[in-house]
Amino acid sequence: MPQPTRPVSAITGRIGFAAHPRSITELAGPNEIPRLDARDRPEAEIGADAELDSTIVPEAQIPSSVADPRAVFVTGAAGFLGAHLVWQLATQTDAEIRCLVRAADAPAAHTRVMDTMQRYRLWHPDIAARVVAFAGDLTEPEFGLAAAEYRTQCAEVDVVIHNGARVNHAEPYARLRAANVTGTESILRFACTGPSKPVHFVSTTSVGSATVAGPRLTVHEASRPGLEVLAGNGYVLSKWVGEELVAQAADRGLPTVIHRPDRICGSSRTGATSPDDAVWLLIRAAVLLGGAPPSSGAELSLVPADYVAAAIVRIMTAGTEAAVHHLVNRTYLPLDTVWERLRGKGFDVDVTSVTELAARLAVDAGTDRDLARALILGERATFTGYRPTWDDANTRHALSGSGIVCPPMTAELIDRHIDYFIDTGFLPRPA
Repeated sequence: MPQPTRPVSAITGRIGFAAHPRSITELAGPNEIPRLDARDRPEAEIGADAELDSTIVPEAQIPSSVADPRAVFVTGAAGFLGAHLVWQLATQTDAEIRCLVRAADAPAAHTRVMDTMQRYRLWHPDIAARVVAFAGDLTEPEFGLAAAEYRTQCAEVDVVIHNGARVNHAEPYARLRAANVTGTESILRFACTGPSKPVHFVSTTSVGSATVAGPRLTVHEASRPGLEVLAGNGYVLSKWVGEELVAQAADRGLPTVIHRPDRICGSSRTGATSPDDAVWLLIRAAVLLGGAPPSSGAELSLVPADYVAAAIVRIMTAGTEAAVHHLVNRTYLPLDTVWERLRGKGFDVDVTSVTELAARLAVDAGTDRDLARALILGERATFTGYRPTWDDANTRHALSGSGIVCPPMTAELIDRHIDYFIDTGFLPRPA
């Protein structure tokens, strides 16, 4: 089994200098600096969180797939991957797409979904009529919906795609628990109320190699060899607990599928992606600081969002016998290629020592919000000098004959992302 080389963070080099207080506030709220370990929530409580409420039991056995759904309930539709899921549901099915969105009212919820689709260049006028948005919150009982509305959704929805989550790798488990753990349990209760509804749960590959104390240390498929995820990553821990709840619901007869995408990038067609990901924050930092560290043979592997969403919707409609699907890219691109493409676009990005870059970043992070975020998240966005191997046989089998395949990592894919970031102003326009 290959052993990992020392992780190479694109900017910080895992030096461990202190983070600027302002950036902590922006990332984790105005409270104290978050402790990035699982001890902020006692082990016994985490174990209790991973036990599904005994009253959540499906009322009837149902098929594991819905080939022609009339109504699909989607959480996280106003987010990056959620927008791609809405697009794929609109193009692959005739279903009404019912979206739970945090907003003041239904019109505002609908607007949030449409604005997100426009931002990621997925908008088409025909989609608006297909989307029914509800103002609600995963952290509230019955999502905060009126009782009659909740009962209606329980009765009419055919299948659930649970993509909603609070994603923040700088926050501790305790702050993510309400949305990511309690919210998942609420989705499972919803799916078991009235006609039972299959649940497709969007998780992360990081869960596959997490080692967390609890009542059920279950890994549903082969883990990434040679790589351990810090138990202190509150987000990963919350997704692990969510998977445990989903697995227990499946044991009780609710059809469930867990989808574990690896690090997601933008559409393979447009490069439109979220600037909040640590990888792009670090690449932007390299541009603004005018330097990148020695790559030491590091490679990058990203999974385009259009592939992830298309695969999930295809598996939802076609059915599967597998409990877990890994959505990964089997191709890699040298990190040096990213710096070369930036130079080709006119950016001055020279190879600079990690120590010098860290010093520049520590200074400039005080005046630039995204550099401040890169300063903190750089410790978690690492590129390694080896190629992990994921068992994605379940995914390849489920997608066989569909024509849905993961686009390879290419210089052109990186170019599309750079062009998108220049167009949106996330990267400065080169002189």
